Amino acid sequence: MSLPPDYARVLDHLGRAFTAYKAATTSDPVLVGGAATAIGTGGLFMSTDFDVIAADDQAFARAMTDAGFVQDGGIGHLANAYYLADCADYVVEQVSGALFDGRSDRERLVRLTVKSGGEIVMPSIEDLIADRLGQHAVASRSDQSRLLQAKALFDTSEAIDLSYLIRRIAEEGGDPALLGL
Repeated sequence: MSLPPDYARVLDHLGRAFTAYKAATTSDPVLVGGAATAIGTGGLFMSTDFDVIAADDQAFARAMTDAGFVQDGGIGHLANAYYLADCADYVVEQVSGALFDGRSDRERLVRLTVKSGGEIVMPSIEDLIADRLGQHAVASRSDQSRLLQAKALFDTSEAIDLSYLIRRIAEEGGDPALLGL
């Protein structure tokens, strides 16, 4: 499975924005949640929401608009949401807080170079799995989507630091036994 062309287009523009943001602030914005999972699973689980952790609101807004995104100021929409005019089904939203409440190891961040030469920065595979299991723990019992995402990330990973993964799953409130650990 692979990512659709319009998804890749959003990622390309987002890579430009991430690179500009880092140049302006010296810190990396980080793509988290469903979009990071979509990338990590090669498109097996898709999301139309691109959640980004970036501390400097003004630098993020400037980087996004300079990369071609339009700020979504419509009624019922969040002030820190952006979209590309020709890919309006996908929304990039700046979310608040430290990356996984400051529990993840920023040295493990993954950098993906996109077509434009920019970089998308994402959490480590271990942090993504832990996040999905933590989200599963608080979701409705009938919603197995995040568990399936965690299992897919785990099953398709080439290398995993099991001790770090188990620690992070516990910190996120998940259950390592769901992965057979």
